[in-house]
Amino acid sequence: MNSDRNPINEASENRRKTSRVERRRRRKDPGKGLILAGLFAVVLILAFLVFMIIRYAPTRERMPLSEYFTLSGEESAAVIANGEYDKESDPQGIIREGEAYVSLTFIKDKIDDGYVYDTVENTLRYTTDSQVITAYLQSKDYLVDREQASNDKDVVIMQDGVVYLDLNWAKNYTDLSFYIEQDPNRIVIETAGWKHQVATIRRNGAYRRFGGVKSKILDDAAKGDQVIVLENYGKWSLVLNERGVLGCIENSKMKAIEETETAAVLPKRDYKHRSFGSKISLGWHQVTNQTANQSLSKVLQNTKGMNVISPTWYGLQDNQGGISDYSDAAYVQTCHAAGIQVWALVSNFVNSDVDTTTVLNTTSARDALVNNLIASAITANVDGINVDFESLSIDAKDGYIEFIRELSLKCRKNDLFLSVDNYKPSSYTEFYNRSEQAKYADYIILMAYDEHYNGSEEAGSNASLPFVKEGIADTLKEVPAEQLVLGMPFYTRIWITDDSGLTSSARGIEKTQEFVDQNQVEMTWQDDIAQYYGEFTEDGTKYQIWMEDTKSLSAKLMEMQKNNLAGGAFWKLGFEPSSIWDTIITYMN
Repeated sequence: MNSDRNPINEASENRRKTSRVERRRRRKDPGKGLILAGLFAVVLILAFLVFMIIRYAPTRERMPLSEYFTLSGEESAAVIANGEYDKESDPQGIIREGEAYVSLTFIKDKIDDGYVYDTVENTLRYTTDSQVITAYLQSKDYLVDREQASNDKDVVIMQDGVVYLDLNWAKNYTDLSFYIEQDPNRIVIETAGWKHQVATIRRNGAYRRFGGVKSKILDDAAKGDQVIVLENYGKWSLVLNERGVLGCIENSKMKAIEETETAAVLPKRDYKHRSFGSKISLGWHQVTNQTANQSLSKVLQNTKGMNVISPTWYGLQDNQGGISDYSDAAYVQTCHAAGIQVWALVSNFVNSDVDTTTVLNTTSARDALVNNLIASAITANVDGINVDFESLSIDAKDGYIEFIRELSLKCRKNDLFLSVDNYKPSSYTEFYNRSEQAKYADYIILMAYDEHYNGSEEAGSNASLPFVKEGIADTLKEVPAEQLVLGMPFYTRIWITDDSGLTSSARGIEKTQEFVDQNQVEMTWQDDIAQYYGEFTEDGTKYQIWMEDTKSLSAKLMEMQKNNLAGGAFWKLGFEPSSIWDTIITYMN
């Protein structure tokens, strides 16, 4: 046994060795962990980069144009008008034998509302500033006034009950340009005066369905492409390219963006109007039969300074355009001798059996009406025609405006004034289209009364000043001041409330004053409405009066003068005291 060997020391040394090994081992282990952690981080970063690349890399997936432009048949065509494509607007157009036809409904809604189609006689009408054009279904032949003309293709066709118009033919009258693209069929239209932006593509790219690189591609964008910029979305814009594709492209890919306007090709229309030459002071003379013309002398004796009289001579008599006619050449001679013009009135409420919509919308009936009015006006030697068509159905809107257009051209050729009576503008009379009337008629008369009428649910003024002022302001949005005549009432409504409800009766200014005096009604001036108001109760019956008189009429005439209107008109002669004309003259001068 080795005496130098100490088991305790050996054990201690072994423990020290073991401890050093363990410490070395422990020092080595953290290094490996860091390496593993680093490797893991790299993997995560690479995965994130791959994810980001996948997420934000532009997709090359394409969307077929046939999915964007959804068409119902082989001949069907999408129509893009002034950069707008409405998928819901159906039908739109067709391509037949290389010719572009667009549905008449689409043309009227989006391009030109002047085309009027008669579904009964299958006749199309269009009136310019000087000509009436007539075309027929499935025919190349058409008329310009009375002269025969011919088109290369049928002007009007019908498919599946839908009326389509040859766009090449329409270019003769509607100032537009267009081109055709195929696969799928589309017709791209621009109308004269369309203001828009154009740009050039600076480098290759793609037109996408929506803004964003993940949106599907509709078409390839090539450097140098010319596009119309329709809407800016920030980094992207919606554009229309030269191939008739609507798509989005990055703004950074466009340059030289500038404003432009589609140039006119057709001559500018010249809507001519006859000028009366001085303020018009017109009185309506109600004539319900031939004998009533004999009251003219009495009517004229009661007036002063009146320079136009409008007798209610004509009315729609049947659905074929016939008229009732109380015209009288001697009446006209008497007026002319007194320096007064005669503008004979035509109304649509003489015969309740007549369907005004049928007369106006049927080409032959409308023609007959125009010709009958002109023939009678020439025979009687009148100076003008005053149109008073009221309570029209919205279904008559196209025929009504076309009637005004066609009548105006005939009046001009025969040196006749044309004036048209209109309600105060409202949402339910918007279709009367006063701006279009003003293009053709010489004068528009605003009937600034019947604010409250027989049948109203509440009693109220016939023509309060705020009502009149609002009517003038709204009408002037559509009609030039030099063409607008202010219609004012010579009558008041007396409102009666009793056990049976609310009723009213219209009385002239003189008769109303007599009623007030007889019943000793206390009348109080109301500044806000510029009228005297009074009321009283007798035997349980309440009477209310918003008075029309010289003072209230002066307030209205002041608005006429303030707005530089063409004059005033008054309903109706015989309802007024002769003294009121002294006031009228003051404002007319």
